[in-house]
Amino acid sequence: ISRYLKLKLKVSASSFLHTLLQSFACTMAQWQTGTFDCCAEPGGMCLCLRASCCGCTVWGDISERAQLPGGFIAGCCGLLLCEGLTGCGCLYTSFMAVEAAKKAGVEESWPHAICCSCCCNCCYSMQVWRELELKGIKGSAPGQMEMQ
Repeated sequence: ISRYLKLKLKVSASSFLHTLLQSFACTMAQWQTGTFDCCAEPGGMCLCLRASCCGCTVWGDISERAQLPGGFIAGCCGLLLCEGLTGCGCLYTSFMAVEAAKKAGVEESWPHAICCSCCCNCCYSMQVWRELELKGIKGSAPGQMEMQ
């Protein structure tokens, strides 16, 4: 009988753990590309090179596409200022990533965004940029005036 109870308890714990992990996976952010898919399309090697050499421009694009206040300039220069003055640029990029994820319809948590921004900001910027590109979210250009 004890063998039967141990087996039953083991199966119950296993199915509980499986259900818990499955429900957790359903609530996690569902990005179309992985964080470390650095050369994935769209963007490919050119985006990887750009993010590696001048990542603030990628965050500027993200800011513009997500229609954050200040657009490209605030995303790019704001990151440089925040990093230069406080050393906490990853918190600024976390904010931009969470807002961009909302625009793209992706559920992104603050802890996940902060971890990705602090650990591998370059890779994370490419993932967020690609998601906006794949969803067709473009920056809002000012409307063209009609000549009279």
